[in-house]
Amino acid sequence: MLDDRAIDSAGRPPGEGEGGEWLERLTRRTDLALEADLVGTTDHGPVSVMDITFAGIDGERVQAYQVVPSDRDRFGTVLFVHPEPGNRSNFLSEATRLAGTGIASFLVEAPWAAGEAWVQTLGIPEQNRETFIDAIRGLSRALDIAIAHPGVDPHRVACVGHSMGALCAAVLAGVDPRCRACVLMAGAPSFTDVALANLPMLAGDELAHYQEVMAPIDPLTFIAQVAPTPLFFQFGERDQVFSRERSETFAAGAGDPKLVHWYDTDHAFESEEARRDRLEWLQARLGTGYRRMKGATGRPPVRRR
Repeated sequence: MLDDRAIDSAGRPPGEGEGGEWLERLTRRTDLALEADLVGTTDHGPVSVMDITFAGIDGERVQAYQVVPSDRDRFGTVLFVHPEPGNRSNFLSEATRLAGTGIASFLVEAPWAAGEAWVQTLGIPEQNRETFIDAIRGLSRALDIAIAHPGVDPHRVACVGHSMGALCAAVLAGVDPRCRACVLMAGAPSFTDVALANLPMLAGDELAHYQEVMAPIDPLTFIAQVAPTPLFFQFGERDQVFSRERSETFAAGAGDPKLVHWYDTDHAFESEEARRDRLEWLQARLGTGYRRMKGATGRPPVRRR
Protein backbone atom coordinates (compact mmCIF):
# COMPACT_ATOMS: atom_id res chain seq x y z
CA MET A 1 0.00 0.00 0.00
CA LEU A 2 1.44 3.36 -0.99
CA ASP A 3 1.80 6.12 1.60
CA ASP A 4 -0.11 9.19 0.36
CA ARG A 5 1.68 11.62 2.67
CA ALA A 6 3.49 13.92 0.25
CA ILE A 7 3.75 16.83 2.70
CA ASP A 8 5.89 16.74 5.81
CA SER A 9 4.83 17.76 9.31
CA ALA A 10 5.85 21.37 8.64
CA GLY A 11 3.51 21.55 5.67
CA ARG A 12 6.34 21.60 3.13
CA PRO A 13 6.80 19.44 0.08
CA PRO A 14 9.67 16.96 0.50
CA GLY A 15 12.96 18.59 -0.38
CA GLU A 16 11.85 22.17 0.33
CA GLY A 17 13.43 22.05 3.75
CA GLU A 18 16.72 21.04 2.08
CA GLY A 19 17.28 24.39 0.39
CA GLY A 20 14.96 23.72 -2.51
CA GLU A 21 17.40 21.22 -4.01
CA TRP A 22 14.75 19.34 -5.94
CA LEU A 23 13.05 22.46 -7.27
CA GLU A 24 16.41 23.79 -8.42
CA ARG A 25 17.25 20.53 -10.17
CA LEU A 26 13.85 20.28 -11.85
CA THR A 27 14.09 23.84 -13.19
CA ARG A 28 17.76 23.85 -14.20
CA ARG A 29 18.00 25.40 -17.67
CA THR A 30 20.33 24.91 -20.61
CA ASP A 31 22.08 27.68 -22.55
CA LEU A 32 21.58 26.01 -25.92
CA ALA A 33 20.11 28.18 -28.68
CA LEU A 34 16.34 28.38 -29.08
CA GLU A 35 16.20 27.29 -32.69
CA ALA A 36 14.81 24.32 -34.54
CA ASP A 37 15.58 22.43 -37.72
CA LEU A 38 12.61 22.27 -40.06
CA VAL A 39 12.23 18.81 -41.59
CA GLY A 40 9.07 19.64 -43.51
CA THR A 41 5.71 21.41 -43.45
CA THR A 42 2.26 20.12 -44.32
CA ASP A 43 -0.64 22.53 -44.75
CA HIS A 44 -4.25 21.56 -44.12
CA GLY A 45 -6.22 24.65 -45.09
CA PRO A 46 -5.63 27.24 -42.36
CA VAL A 47 -3.50 24.79 -40.32
CA SER A 48 0.25 24.27 -40.75
CA VAL A 49 1.97 21.18 -39.31
CA MET A 50 5.71 21.65 -38.99
CA ASP A 51 7.91 18.59 -38.46
CA ILE A 52 10.93 19.85 -36.51
CA THR A 53 13.87 18.78 -34.38
CA PHE A 54 15.55 20.82 -31.68
CA ALA A 55 18.41 20.50 -29.21
CA GLY A 56 17.34 18.88 -25.93
CA ILE A 57 18.79 19.58 -22.49
CA ASP A 58 22.00 17.71 -23.29
CA GLY A 59 22.21 18.73 -26.94
CA GLU A 60 20.50 15.57 -28.22
CA ARG A 61 18.09 16.02 -31.13
CA VAL A 62 14.44 15.86 -30.08
CA GLN A 63 11.60 15.42 -32.56
CA ALA A 64 8.39 17.43 -32.36
CA TYR A 65 5.42 18.67 -34.33
CA GLN A 66 4.49 22.33 -34.08
CA VAL A 67 0.95 22.87 -35.29
CA VAL A 68 -0.10 26.48 -35.86
CA PRO A 69 -3.20 28.32 -37.16
CA SER A 70 -1.84 30.04 -40.27
CA ASP A 71 -4.79 32.46 -40.38
CA ARG A 72 -3.95 34.00 -36.97
CA ASP A 73 -1.32 36.56 -36.01
CA ARG A 74 -1.32 35.78 -32.28
CA PHE A 75 -2.40 32.63 -30.49
CA GLY A 76 -2.04 30.52 -27.38
CA THR A 77 -0.30 27.16 -27.46
CA VAL A 78 -0.65 23.73 -25.84
CA LEU A 79 2.21 21.40 -24.97
CA PHE A 80 1.03 17.81 -25.48
CA VAL A 81 2.88 15.02 -23.62
CA HIS A 82 2.04 11.54 -24.91
CA PRO A 83 1.71 8.31 -22.87
CA GLU A 84 3.94 5.25 -22.81
CA PRO A 85 3.59 3.45 -25.15
CA GLY A 86 3.11 6.34 -27.53
CA ASN A 87 4.84 9.06 -29.51
CA ARG A 88 4.39 12.64 -30.72
CA SER A 89 1.72 11.56 -33.20
CA ASN A 90 -0.71 10.54 -30.46
CA PHE A 91 -2.29 13.97 -30.19
CA LEU A 92 -1.74 15.12 -33.79
CA SER A 93 -5.39 14.95 -34.87
CA GLU A 94 -6.41 16.73 -31.68
CA ALA A 95 -3.80 19.44 -32.25
CA THR A 96 -5.04 19.91 -35.80
CA ARG A 97 -8.59 20.41 -34.51
CA LEU A 98 -7.32 22.95 -31.98
CA ALA A 99 -5.41 24.87 -34.63
CA GLY A 100 -8.63 25.11 -36.61
CA THR A 101 -10.04 27.12 -33.70
CA GLY A 102 -6.99 29.40 -33.47
CA ILE A 103 -4.81 27.61 -30.88
CA ALA A 104 -1.34 26.24 -31.64
CA SER A 105 0.17 23.03 -30.25
CA PHE A 106 3.62 21.61 -29.62
CA LEU A 107 3.80 17.80 -29.65
CA VAL A 108 7.12 16.67 -28.25
CA GLU A 109 8.60 13.18 -28.58
CA ALA A 110 9.16 12.16 -24.96
CA PRO A 111 12.00 9.78 -24.00
CA TRP A 112 9.55 6.91 -23.40
CA ALA A 113 8.60 6.98 -27.09
CA ALA A 114 11.51 4.55 -27.46
CA GLY A 115 9.30 1.94 -25.79
CA GLU A 116 11.06 -1.15 -24.51
CA ALA A 117 14.46 0.39 -25.21
CA TRP A 118 13.60 3.20 -22.77
CA VAL A 119 12.22 0.77 -20.19
CA GLN A 120 15.53 -1.10 -20.29
CA THR A 121 17.33 2.09 -19.18
CA LEU A 122 15.42 2.08 -15.89
CA GLY A 123 17.07 0.50 -12.89
CA ILE A 124 17.48 1.36 -9.24
CA PRO A 125 15.14 4.07 -7.91
CA GLU A 126 17.92 6.65 -7.57
CA GLN A 127 18.72 6.20 -11.26
CA ASN A 128 15.04 6.38 -12.20
CA ARG A 129 14.60 9.61 -10.26
CA GLU A 130 17.35 11.19 -12.37
CA THR A 131 15.64 9.92 -15.51
CA PHE A 132 12.34 11.59 -14.56
CA ILE A 133 14.07 14.82 -13.52
CA ASP A 134 15.66 15.00 -16.96
CA ALA A 135 12.31 14.21 -18.61
CA ILE A 136 10.62 17.11 -16.80
CA ARG A 137 13.50 19.45 -17.63
CA GLY A 138 13.08 18.30 -21.22
CA LEU A 139 9.43 19.40 -21.15
CA SER A 140 10.46 22.87 -19.95
CA ARG A 141 12.91 22.94 -22.84
CA ALA A 142 10.09 22.01 -25.22
CA LEU A 143 8.08 24.95 -23.84
CA ASP A 144 11.05 27.21 -24.58
CA ILE A 145 10.98 26.15 -28.23
CA ALA A 146 7.18 26.32 -28.48
CA ILE A 147 7.03 29.85 -27.08
CA ALA A 148 9.89 31.01 -29.32
CA HIS A 149 7.46 30.94 -32.27
CA PRO A 150 6.76 34.62 -33.06
CA GLY A 151 3.00 34.09 -33.10
CA VAL A 152 2.72 32.46 -29.67
CA ASP A 153 1.39 34.52 -26.78
CA PRO A 154 3.59 33.46 -23.82
CA HIS A 155 0.78 34.36 -21.43
CA ARG A 156 -1.59 31.80 -22.98
CA VAL A 157 0.16 28.46 -22.52
CA ALA A 158 -1.37 25.15 -21.43
CA CYS A 159 -0.18 21.55 -21.17
CA VAL A 160 -1.92 18.22 -21.67
CA GLY A 161 -0.47 14.93 -20.44
CA HIS A 162 -1.69 11.35 -20.68
CA SER A 163 -0.58 8.53 -18.33
CA MET A 164 3.20 8.90 -17.95
CA GLY A 165 2.77 12.24 -19.69
CA ALA A 166 0.21 13.28 -17.06
CA LEU A 167 2.59 12.55 -14.18
CA CYS A 168 5.36 14.61 -15.76
CA ALA A 169 2.97 17.38 -16.85
CA ALA A 170 1.69 17.66 -13.28
CA VAL A 171 5.23 18.24 -11.99
CA LEU A 172 5.92 20.66 -14.85
CA ALA A 173 2.82 22.70 -14.00
CA GLY A 174 4.03 22.88 -10.39
CA VAL A 175 7.52 24.15 -11.24
CA ASP A 176 7.07 26.13 -14.47
CA PRO A 177 4.82 29.21 -14.06
CA ARG A 178 4.38 29.52 -17.83
CA CYS A 179 1.74 26.76 -17.68
CA ARG A 180 -1.53 28.66 -17.26
CA ALA A 181 -3.84 25.64 -17.56
CA CYS A 182 -3.30 21.88 -17.47
CA VAL A 183 -5.24 18.75 -18.48
CA LEU A 184 -4.16 15.52 -16.79
CA MET A 185 -5.48 12.29 -18.32
CA ALA A 186 -5.30 8.91 -16.56
CA GLY A 187 -2.61 10.11 -14.19
CA ALA A 188 -1.44 8.96 -10.76
CA PRO A 189 0.06 10.68 -7.71
CA SER A 190 3.46 8.95 -7.69
CA PHE A 191 6.11 7.63 -10.02
CA THR A 192 6.00 4.58 -7.77
CA ASP A 193 2.55 3.86 -9.25
CA VAL A 194 4.26 3.50 -12.62
CA ALA A 195 6.83 1.12 -11.12
CA LEU A 196 4.08 -1.00 -9.55
CA ALA A 197 2.21 -1.18 -12.86
CA ASN A 198 5.32 -2.66 -14.47
CA LEU A 199 6.80 -4.51 -11.47
CA PRO A 200 3.86 -5.98 -9.52
CA MET A 201 6.26 -7.94 -7.29
CA LEU A 202 7.70 -4.70 -5.88
CA ALA A 203 6.81 -4.90 -2.18
CA GLY A 204 7.99 -4.61 1.40
CA ASP A 205 11.21 -2.76 2.14
CA GLU A 206 12.03 -2.49 -1.54
CA LEU A 207 8.72 -0.74 -2.22
CA ALA A 208 9.15 1.55 0.79
CA HIS A 209 12.64 2.53 -0.41
CA TYR A 210 11.41 3.17 -3.95
CA GLN A 211 8.63 5.42 -2.64
CA GLU A 212 11.00 7.32 -0.35
CA VAL A 213 13.44 7.99 -3.19
CA MET A 214 10.77 9.17 -5.64
CA ALA A 215 8.70 11.26 -3.18
CA PRO A 216 10.68 14.52 -3.63
CA ILE A 217 9.74 14.71 -7.33
CA ASP A 218 6.34 12.97 -7.25
CA PRO A 219 3.33 14.66 -8.88
CA LEU A 220 1.56 14.70 -5.54
CA THR A 221 4.46 16.72 -4.12
CA PHE A 222 3.96 19.51 -6.65
CA ILE A 223 0.29 19.35 -7.63
CA ALA A 224 -0.84 21.48 -4.67
CA GLN A 225 1.52 24.23 -5.81
CA VAL A 226 -0.21 24.55 -9.18
CA ALA A 227 -3.13 26.65 -7.81
CA PRO A 228 -4.49 29.06 -8.88
CA THR A 229 -3.69 27.59 -12.30
CA PRO A 230 -6.82 25.66 -13.37
CA LEU A 231 -6.56 21.87 -13.67
CA PHE A 232 -8.78 19.43 -15.52
CA PHE A 233 -8.45 15.80 -14.36
CA GLN A 234 -9.80 13.15 -16.74
CA PHE A 235 -10.05 9.57 -15.49
CA GLY A 236 -11.38 6.35 -16.98
CA GLU A 237 -13.94 4.26 -15.11
CA ARG A 238 -12.30 1.13 -16.56
CA ASP A 239 -8.65 2.13 -16.13
CA GLN A 240 -6.71 -1.12 -15.84
CA VAL A 241 -3.38 0.51 -14.90
CA PHE A 242 -4.12 2.92 -12.03
CA SER A 243 -6.83 2.19 -9.44
CA ARG A 244 -9.70 4.55 -8.72
CA GLU A 245 -8.27 5.09 -5.23
CA ARG A 246 -4.93 6.24 -6.63
CA SER A 247 -6.67 8.46 -9.20
CA GLU A 248 -8.79 10.10 -6.51
CA THR A 249 -5.68 10.66 -4.38
CA PHE A 250 -4.06 12.41 -7.33
CA ALA A 251 -7.00 14.78 -7.85
CA ALA A 252 -7.51 15.38 -4.13
CA GLY A 253 -3.95 16.68 -3.81
CA ALA A 254 -4.68 19.64 -6.07
CA GLY A 255 -6.15 22.92 -4.94
CA ASP A 256 -8.86 24.92 -6.68
CA PRO A 257 -9.80 25.69 -9.35
CA LYS A 258 -10.00 22.13 -10.62
CA LEU A 259 -12.44 19.99 -12.56
CA VAL A 260 -12.56 16.20 -12.13
CA HIS A 261 -14.46 14.11 -14.66
CA TRP A 262 -14.80 10.33 -15.03
CA TYR A 263 -15.48 8.70 -18.42
CA ASP A 264 -16.64 5.29 -19.58
CA THR A 265 -13.24 4.36 -20.99
CA ASP A 266 -10.04 2.53 -20.09
CA HIS A 267 -6.44 3.73 -19.67
CA ALA A 268 -6.00 4.28 -23.43
CA PHE A 269 -8.71 6.98 -23.26
CA GLU A 270 -10.24 6.43 -26.68
CA SER A 271 -13.22 8.58 -25.75
CA GLU A 272 -14.64 11.17 -28.12
CA GLU A 273 -16.59 12.68 -25.22
CA ALA A 274 -13.37 13.20 -23.26
CA ARG A 275 -11.63 14.61 -26.33
CA ARG A 276 -14.47 17.08 -26.95
CA ASP A 277 -14.52 18.17 -23.29
CA ARG A 278 -10.76 18.63 -23.33
CA LEU A 279 -10.76 20.79 -26.45
CA GLU A 280 -13.64 22.94 -25.22
CA TRP A 281 -11.94 23.42 -21.84
CA LEU A 282 -8.70 24.50 -23.51
CA GLN A 283 -10.49 26.85 -25.89
CA ALA A 284 -12.23 28.54 -22.96
CA ARG A 285 -8.88 29.21 -21.27
CA LEU A 286 -6.68 30.07 -24.23
CA GLY A 287 -9.07 31.88 -26.53
CA THR A 288 -9.01 31.62 -30.31
CA GLY A 289 -6.30 34.10 -31.20
CA TYR A 290 -6.29 37.18 -33.38
CA ARG A 291 -7.22 36.88 -37.05
CA ARG A 292 -4.39 37.51 -39.47
CA MET A 293 -4.23 41.10 -40.69
CA LYS A 294 -1.77 42.49 -43.23
CA GLY A 295 1.67 40.95 -43.32
CA ALA A 296 2.93 37.58 -42.22
CA THR A 297 3.72 36.36 -38.75
CA GLY A 298 6.49 34.15 -40.16
CA ARG A 299 7.92 30.81 -39.18
CA PRO A 300 9.99 30.11 -36.08
CA PRO A 301 13.76 30.33 -36.62
CA VAL A 302 14.65 27.15 -38.48
CA ARG A 303 17.46 25.71 -40.56
CA ARG A 304 16.50 23.65 -43.56
CA ARG A 305 18.35 20.39 -44.04
